[in-house]
Amino acid sequence: MAIVYMVRMPDGVPSRTDGVDIYLDDRLDEVGIRCAIEHEQIHIERGHCTLQNEAVEMSVRFETAKRLLPLDMIVGVCKEGRSLSQIARELNVTRQVLMDRAATLTDEQARLAGCMECGKCPVIQARYSGHPSAFRQPMLVA
Repeated sequence: MAIVYMVRMPDGVPSRTDGVDIYLDDRLDEVGIRCAIEHEQIHIERGHCTLQNEAVEMSVRFETAKRLLPLDMIVGVCKEGRSLSQIARELNVTRQVLMDRAATLTDEQARLAGCMECGKCPVIQARYSGHPSAFRQPMLVA
């Protein structure tokens, strides 16, 4: 089991691991701490002890999102009238973890979660930007 240290990260990253212990930025809130610890635990499980390339980091982010938001927890979660931040708060994760989870969903899982009707998540918007009929309402894409 890793020891968790609260420190001021000079470069502003939320967390790091040396492969043994976890270092969290002392400015993280409770939800950020929860998500960062899970993220760093995955790095430790995979034997990472130094900074990783973007592909590995993305893989860890996706695994973190899957662990914190199992499919049964997100079915029907996307409902009209609620922001991504509200949904993330209700699920006790960061907005980034919620979007990372959306990125891992199959089309069928996205439909079950309600993403196809909501269309607020930039990840889902990007995935279906060429298919505006996938959403009930027109989306504004910048």
